[in-house]
Amino acid sequence: MPASKRLLRTLALTATALGALALTACGTQGATGEPAAAAAPAAVTASPSPRMLSGKELERHPDPTVRAQAIALRITDTCAPGRGIQLPPLPAVSNLAELEPAAGGPPTPAEPPVPVELPSDLPPAPGPEATVSHDEVPLTAVDRCAADAHADRVRAAFATAPADEAALRKTLTALDYLPESVHRMPGGGALRVRIDLRDLSPNDNLALEVTPTATGVRVDAFGAPIAGEPDITGIRRAQAS
Repeated sequence: MPASKRLLRTLALTATALGALALTACGTQGATGEPAAAAAPAAVTASPSPRMLSGKELERHPDPTVRAQAIALRITDTCAPGRGIQLPPLPAVSNLAELEPAAGGPPTPAEPPVPVELPSDLPPAPGPEATVSHDEVPLTAVDRCAADAHADRVRAAFATAPADEAALRKTLTALDYLPESVHRMPGGGALRVRIDLRDLSPNDNLALEVTPTATGVRVDAFGAPIAGEPDITGIRRAQAS
């Protein structure tokens, strides 16, 4: 699945989950399971709607995935204004408690259906797909612009060379690159990691390669193919460092 579609699905699931909480919190059920009778208008106390976070606030959200997405989307929108996918607004963290379901909320979902046994004479499953290319792919102008912005962020965070992989990862995490998106290059040679940005930004092919130097780090951007989900560490660079 292309990264942009994976990103859209993640954002949709986040918005849906929060919307479900809000809807559940809007009313309670009576003892019989029927909606409780509405109170007289004079007795109703209006509850303010949860305040929605701005883009800048999303970059400081407690959820690291939300922060990573917000930063990536903001960078892409800077490179191509109006063309980036918009992160749906989320309620402020201080208001999330207001969205918790009230007592006697929705019933427990029914048990999933029992799987149906398939006939034994079905044809065999199709064979493996064609071999996926693991060669670097070109970056678009927007991808290159976003890559430069990400690279500037990373380089600026390293005033000196990281002492080891743990120090390198700690700084990258502080920059809101998810730990699971940072991959050490195999082979036992000099320390080198790749940051896979395909899942958390609209840039379907964008990846960064970070290598410690004597005074900081070197950051190289490259395009990683998305068909077949090749491992980011297995992508062959056209001009490997």
